[in-house]
Amino acid sequence: MDHHFRRLLDPERKKFEDPEKFIPSLLHGNEVVVDMGCGPGYYCPVLEEYSLKLYCIDLSKEALDIAKTRVKKSSTVFLNEPSEHTSLPPSSVDVVVFSSSFHDMDREGTYKEVMRILKPCGRVIIVDWRKDAPFGPPVHIRMSREDYLTTFKDFQVESEFSPGPYHFGLVLQRKC
Repeated sequence: MDHHFRRLLDPERKKFEDPEKFIPSLLHGNEVVVDMGCGPGYYCPVLEEYSLKLYCIDLSKEALDIAKTRVKKSSTVFLNEPSEHTSLPPSSVDVVVFSSSFHDMDREGTYKEVMRILKPCGRVIIVDWRKDAPFGPPVHIRMSREDYLTTFKDFQVESEFSPGPYHFGLVLQRKC
């Protein structure tokens, strides 16, 4: 396994970012969820447990192959596609999750795709690195809460949460 993927799946990560501590309170269990930019699937087992159907989307086939080993439900679907051009039908998704991934994507194209696939009143859950975190992606590509609110202009803040000491969390609801 690639060093980067090993690091993303390192059990030590749970000490500062444990999706099992916050995802259950954010999902209702009866929703169609997309893990956009899922990588090797760190969030996939928890998202799968609290969704009706889960789509794990990533550009890396190697990452998806690893993610496939981390899930149990046959209703989980893996798509090796770019975030700005998925094969999902329009208005078919209740929740899109970006866990430390949106900053690496074509932001405008991905935003348009989220608007296309998300149901009216659908939600976006964002977990991303704080700008002052002592490690993580390069600071110049990190997005702040304000950057997300500017990008997701057709959404309103439903809630905010703390995924851990180095991240911030936002739940945005599409204006309907």
